Order: sequence, then C-alpha cells, then structure tokens
Amino acid sequence: MDTFGFIAGEIKHFLDLTTPIQLQLVALSFLLVLEIMYFHRRRLPILSTRTFIGILIFSLVFIIADTSVIPVSKLQLPRNWGIRLASQLRLYAYLNLSLCQYLYITFLQGRRQHINIKDGLRIFTIYGFGVISIISVNFLTKNEQQGFFAYDVINLINNIISLFYASMTLIESRIFYKKNPDSFFRGKRRYIYWTLAVWIIIVVIQIIQSRTTISSIGVAAMCFLIYMGLETPGNYIDHDTEAMNSTALRLFLQDYISHKKVFFILNIDIEDYESIEEQFGENIATALISKVSEFALKSFTFPVFHVAPNSITLIVPNNKRLEHNFYIDVILKRLKERLEQAWFVGENSFYLSSHCDFIVYPDDLNKEISIHEFMSLINEWHFYSKDLGFVRQANPELVKNRKRHNKIVKLVREAIDTDGIEMYYQPIYEVQSKKFTNFEALVRLKDNKTYGYISPEEFIPLAEKHGLIMRLSDRIFNQVFDFVASNKIADKGISHIEVNLSGLQSVDAALPEQMTQLLRKYELNPNIVNLEITESIAITSSFMLKKNMDELKKIGCTFSMDDFGTGYSNLSQMAKIDYELIKIDKSLLWPCFDKNNPVQENAKIILDNMITMILSLGKKIVVEGVETKEQLDYLEKMGVTYIQGFYFSKPLPAADYLKFLEEKN
Repeated sequence: MDTFGFIAGEIKHFLDLTTPIQLQLVALSFLLVLEIMYFHRRRLPILSTRTFIGILIFSLVFIIADTSVIPVSKLQLPRNWGIRLASQLRLYAYLNLSLCQYLYITFLQGRRQHINIKDGLRIFTIYGFGVISIISVNFLTKNEQQGFFAYDVINLINNIISLFYASMTLIESRIFYKKNPDSFFRGKRRYIYWTLAVWIIIVVIQIIQSRTTISSIGVAAMCFLIYMGLETPGNYIDHDTEAMNSTALRLFLQDYISHKKVFFILNIDIEDYESIEEQFGENIATALISKVSEFALKSFTFPVFHVAPNSITLIVPNNKRLEHNFYIDVILKRLKERLEQAWFVGENSFYLSSHCDFIVYPDDLNKEISIHEFMSLINEWHFYSKDLGFVRQANPELVKNRKRHNKIVKLVREAIDTDGIEMYYQPIYEVQSKKFTNFEALVRLKDNKTYGYISPEEFIPLAEKHGLIMRLSDRIFNQVFDFVASNKIADKGISHIEVNLSGLQSVDAALPEQMTQLLRKYELNPNIVNLEITESIAITSSFMLKKNMDELKKIGCTFSMDDFGTGYSNLSQMAKIDYELIKIDKSLLWPCFDKNNPVQENAKIILDNMITMILSLGKKIVVEGVETKEQLDYLEKMGVTYIQGFYFSKPLPAADYLKFLEEKN
C-alpha cells in the first residue's frame, strides 16, 4: 500500500511541477519521433497497416489540437472562434482515433477484413453522436476562456463513446482468442491487451477528472505500444536480403485472401542454390540470393519476400488498368533477361540455373485454402508444376491433390501411433535352385475407409517430407524382424530378406548402431538382411551412404541398388559403391515385350547389354515386374540370378506368405 501511495504521490508531484502545455509538447515531440521512425521504413501494403497510419495521423491531430487550445485561448480573437475550432478538431480526431483503434485490432486479428452491415450501423450511430457533439461546440459560449474545458458535457459524451469502443474491442478480442487458440497473432495478444488497457485507463481518467491533461501523453504511449509490439517495420524485414520475411507474407496473404482479391505470385527459384552453398559456402550463397532480391526491389514496386532459402517471392496485385497477360509477361521477360546474365559476388561470377513458378489466385487454387496451406504451398510448389522452361505455372489438379496428401500424412501419423502399419511379403525366385529363397518386405497402411490402397511410392516421400520417416522405418524394421525371428524364416529356405531404406535413413549417422541393436534384439544373423537403396539416393548422398554401408557390411549386412534404370542411371555408382545385388526396374523389362513399341528391338538390346555388363562385374541381378512366361524364359536364358513379379505372386500378408512357402518350397 505504501508503494502505491509513493508512486501516486510522485505522479502528483510531477504534474504539479509540470504545466499542461509542457506535458502536451513532450507527447507531441515523442509522437513526431515515432512517426519519423515508422514512415522511414518500408511497410506492408495491407489494411491493418493502413489503419495504423490512420491512428498515427489522428493521434498527431489530436495532440496538436490539445496543445493549441491553451495558447489560442490567450489570443484576442472575435468570439474566440479559435478555441471552438481547436476543440472541434480535438473532438473530431478523438472520435476517429477511437474508431481506427477498434478497426485496427479487428483487422489485425483477421476477425473481419471489411466493414459489414452490423459494423456499419454501429459506426454510423456512434458517428452521429460525435458529429452532433462537434457541431454543438458552435452554440456553446459559456466560459470559453477555459478552452475545451467549457464543453465538459460534450467531452463526457465522446469519452463514453471511446470507452464503448475500447470495451467492445477487449471483449471481442478475448472471445476471438478463446475460439482461435492457434491464431497467428496469439503470441502478440499481450501487446493488444496492454494497448487496450492504456486506452481504457486514459478514457476513465478523462471521465472521472475531465480537466486533467493526461490524454496527450496517453495517446502517445498507446501509439508507442502498438509500434513496438505490433507494427515495428523491422519485424517484417529479412535482414539478409532486405526483402520482407515469412511473417510479412503471412499477413499479406491474410489481407488479400480475405478481400477476395485477384493477385499473382511469382517465385524465383534458384535451382543450383544448394550446390553453390556446398561448393562456395553459405555466405556466398546468401550474397547471391541477396543480389536477386536487390534487383527485384529496385525493379518493381510490388512487395518482395524472402521465405525459402533458395527463392525470392513476388506478389503482383491485379492491375485493372493494364491487360493482365501483358502486365505479367513484361515482368517475366524482365526477370528472365536479368537471371540469364552473370551475377557477381566479390571476384566470383555466377550464371544461375533458375526458373519462375507462377500462380494466379484464385484461378489456380482452391478459394478456401488456409493461410497455413498457402505458405506451405509457396515453399513446395515446384512439386505442383509439370511445366519445363523458365515459367512454370502451377497445375490446378496437382494443387488439388494437396488435400489428399495432407490426409495421407495424417493417416501415416495415426498408423505409427496406433500400430496401423501392415507388412506384405513378395516372394523372389532364385533361377538356379528353382526355389523362393528371398522375399521383399513391403509396407502397407491399414486404411480401407479413406482411400483404400495407398502406394508406398506416394506415402513414403510424404513421410520423409513431414519428418515421420524415421519413426515409420523403426516400425517397419521391428515388424519385419519380429516376423522373421518368430517364424524361423531361415529354416524355411530363405537366405535373404530385402527391406528398403529411405533416403533420410540411409544417410543417418545413427543407422549402423540402430541396425545392430535391432539384430541383437531379435537374435538375427546379419547375413540374412539385405538393404535396398534407390539409385537416386546413391547418386545424391554418396559420401554418408558409403560410410554407413561400410559399417553395416562389417557386421554382415548386404546391399542392393534398387530401381536401377528408372532415370537416374549412373554406372559409375556401381564402381564407387560395392553392391551385392542390382535390381533392374520393370520399366526396362516391359518395353522389350511390348509388340506395339516401335523401338522394341532397341529396348531389348539395351537390356541384354545391361544384364551382361552387371553379371561381368560379378554382381547378382534381380529383375522386377515379371508377369509372363515369355519374360521368365528370356531372363533365365540371359542368366539373371533372381526374378520377382506377379508371374509368381503378388505381395502377400504374413500368413498367406508362410502358406505360399510351404506349398512352393
């Protein structure tokens, strides 16, 4: 209690020593410095920002009017019209300031991005009282020498109006955050509450003690709180590139989408960014993307963003004065011309491999897309375009599949948590012994309600992308090893089980130790485990992959190159990495037996020579996708080691596979 009393006493002492005009001049100076700082920096061209500019303008007008009343009252003007004018200006600014504060917080939270009928009626009614108050000043002349204090009743009405706005904003904000716990601005709510608290305190003080001069200081403090917590331009700038950052982009999209505006997104994608970073270092790569950003900022007036490390994003508003296609074509042409030229960083010059992803909103997207989905799409949209060349427009059908992808990711996550993973086993035929000595373990999702069968080729990449692959792989290996151990598979004539390694898992430094622990847990001989690695992974991650392979080979595991011949063929990989098996993909086999294929003979020559070469290197061969007797006879004649395909069996559930082994072996 003594502490509060001391503080109250100090405030009273300060006010006693300070004249009203001094307090108002301090507030005015403070606000002017704040506005210079704010307008000096680039700002987001969105509705909440424009409304904050309104707050700054009306705050300045209010404080100037508040400051001018006292000196004006000392002037000998006819009927003292100067006091009335200053008072009217103060009332007008005060009314608009209250309205702008309400709208600013409403727009910022994304609760509404336009004035609806209910808002319009409310604002019209309150504005009506305000206008009546302002006009009434002309008809009140009593004690004009006291300045605006002569209009205590009018000031009281306007303070009540302002208090209504403040209370309404606070109540609606509380309701909003309670209903939207994941709101983007939830972390900023303390600044909103502090701003509203200052606002309410000012108004209450003005109502209780109408002749205090604290309002100017309070208004300046309120602007400072909004600036520091919600509108600091530096919060929206990426300091590496001087472009706007992901926070700014999120706000921008929220504003444009809620307004149902048509706009264009151009994403400059530097394709060789990672290789430049690896070869020349992070500083050089960052300097290059900064050069691209600098060019965009100087060349165009619309917003430029840096969201992903290797790209610069431009948002082009719909310009109704220009033909859309012509407008965009000019921009794309300018980008292409510059990106094909050299970029200089210090003494180094670079010619960048790049393209421009292109989206028209809402034509290329679902109008109901969320901000989170939109941000994710911008980071990943090279997955959603089949175009080649510099300009690559998003394919609406591929974008539409995002909903399916998101659902599949949810299914994978649930499957991991609830044992929804099911393993199938496809027999592999050994040509020499004419027995089924190997099998490949293939993962399936237990989902018959949503999409039915979902190919691993679809959900495995999604699991990798969303950070689920390590947990999924752990489930797979535990389930496969448990099946092998509990059914004593080795005693049934099986020499190898083949399990796929994901790209992330194959280069994980912890892989050798994890595999060793699993083999010990299930008491399995490492010689029975053959790990399949896709050709693309072998090419892009050769160093760490080779290190893991060498360690696992020491304990007895073997390796096969999977999907050989699917488009990433690099024969040098077989010389660099010692694979025991090479799995030839069905895409090399089927064209050889397609009678409608005009280059059937060429396809057979390629396959013949590939098989001969691999066998000459001392490798074993598994050919996948065998479906006919003709294919089987041909491969047996060529001397391949193993054959896998529907000719013998499709992938089988565990119980069916065991039954198959009993019948065939």
